[in-house]
Amino acid sequence: MDEIDKHLVKVLQGNIPLCEEPYKILGDSLGIEEDEVVKRLTQMKVNGQLKRISAILRHQKSGYNANAMVVFKVEKKHIEKLGDVLSQSALVSHCYERRPNEKWPYNLYAMVHGKEIEEIESFVHQFNKTYEITTYDILYSQEELKKTSMVYFD
Repeated sequence: MDEIDKHLVKVLQGNIPLCEEPYKILGDSLGIEEDEVVKRLTQMKVNGQLKRISAILRHQKSGYNANAMVVFKVEKKHIEKLGDVLSQSALVSHCYERRPNEKWPYNLYAMVHGKEIEEIESFVHQFNKTYEITTYDILYSQEELKKTSMVYFD
């Protein structure tokens, strides 16, 4: 990484400008063009230096008061299809596969958000009924412990 890349990462550690052209604003602050910002970010991604740029949603502030990690035990041959189905729901922020073990049989995980607990339970019940899933659990969030961006350069 050269010094411009380091400065770019440094400004991305905070909040990205909330506007139509955030990369232009970032480029202006670094003395480079918007295209150069995109090119550098793309190269960092290709090089494995950048995993992703993403928004942090403050669920409670947006009216979603119920949050739960829902875990399912599904047949391996169906996991990709069911993961795709879950990820299409507006209630699911992310889902992924994990290897089960003898003490924890679940292999499909989804973070589900609802305005009320009943919304989550209704969604999970309908999903399980539709795809004939019998082994699952709903793990409700008790407290949010951390929601910060990584800091690499001061």
